[in-house]
Amino acid sequence: MADNQPVAAPQIELFVARELGNSSFLIADPDAGEAVAIDPLRDIGQYLDRAGRLQVRLTRSLDTHLHNDFVSGGRELAAEAGAVIEPLADQQEVAVGRWRLRAMLTPGHTPDHLSYLLSDSNGKEVALFSGGALMVGAIARTDLFGPHLAVHLALEAFRTVQVRLRGLPDDVALYPTHGGGSFCGSATSDARMSTLGEERVSNPFLTTTELMPFLARALHQDRYPDYYLDMAAVNRKGAPLLGRHLPALKPLKPHQVETLMRERKAAVVDIRRGRDYDRAHVPGSYSVGLGGPFSAWVGWVIERGRPLVLAGGSPAQLAEAQRQLLRIGYDSVLGYLEGGVDAWQERGLEVRSFETAEVEDLATWVLSAEPMTVLDVRAMEEWVHGHVPGAVHMYVPDVAHHAHEVPREAPVAVHCASGYRAGTAASLLEQAGFRRIIHVIGEWSDWDRLHLASTIPG
Repeated sequence: MADNQPVAAPQIELFVARELGNSSFLIADPDAGEAVAIDPLRDIGQYLDRAGRLQVRLTRSLDTHLHNDFVSGGRELAAEAGAVIEPLADQQEVAVGRWRLRAMLTPGHTPDHLSYLLSDSNGKEVALFSGGALMVGAIARTDLFGPHLAVHLALEAFRTVQVRLRGLPDDVALYPTHGGGSFCGSATSDARMSTLGEERVSNPFLTTTELMPFLARALHQDRYPDYYLDMAAVNRKGAPLLGRHLPALKPLKPHQVETLMRERKAAVVDIRRGRDYDRAHVPGSYSVGLGGPFSAWVGWVIERGRPLVLAGGSPAQLAEAQRQLLRIGYDSVLGYLEGGVDAWQERGLEVRSFETAEVEDLATWVLSAEPMTVLDVRAMEEWVHGHVPGAVHMYVPDVAHHAHEVPREAPVAVHCASGYRAGTAASLLEQAGFRRIIHVIGEWSDWDRLHLASTIPG
């Protein structure tokens, strides 16, 4: 090919794991028959299937950083496709057909974080795969290595976005791994890509050019799921290989599930919507709906390694729940409750239920001074911007260990911002011995819509 002749654009394939708020990528040159994966998940069938359709061979798998929120799929791709997983050094380049990928040291989210800059054969820089170094509208958090390193890494993040990336052109496409919905950052946008030029105009971490305001913003983060604490160690050691196809879920009869709960302390995870769980559920089970950030909340309220049994949902939903759990290294799924809660009840086993209420009902009770404890299980950042007068605040992950602090004399009405987290909290209260539980479903914004006063601390 002659110098300066335009090169056909690479095929950049995007894979989104919405429950994690993450993206992974396949960069392919179909003409050359080669592809590279960036930050792949553990369920690698999706990448191999796409590579097959594109008629390319996965030659390499690259991670931008040691992941705290999911199991890297690099070892899986090495085993199944022969992909090279040797990490690159700063400024080292590898070929993707006629394209070049250059590793750039971009610390901040982690100490050894790398971004990958894609250039054509003429040297034109076209895309940056930035991991958590730069997100759409944010950067990834700097506190995952503990408070003793958080400030240092925030300073490195400042140098990364203000100095290390400064020389890249505005028209370079930005493909971050972390996005809206990820506990690794504070991004609120659902956008999965941007350009450096757009971020330089709209991203507060790029428009904030003074160090101290930048550090204040970077260090102001909500909490992250408990399973993050040992995920890096799982990735360092390497999780057991699953292969291209995930293991089949085993159907379990109600009496088998009852035995597993009693003898092996198995946790039953009910993946149905909150309303369905409220009507009838297995006593002591966890309500974590598949419709939200399912795996993150399972990883927050159930310790790694505890045996799990899934309940509720269609076969496809149960398989998806298992897939999401395997992505975070929760490999101890023993099976699913065959026939669901109906089969459990038909067996003559006990079921329990919660009262379900709307925000309007909660407002009526509060205004009429009905004896009740209102438990707000939102994050502190949400609580301080307004809450029901007289409510008790307790973030969902704290309910299991601090439920004894919640008054038991009156019914407990549990609410969050939508009802999703409140459902999980309600199931934790039941496990702590509460029986008069009301699950409030509905948007917190409805409280304002009803023109009701809310309390703001301070």
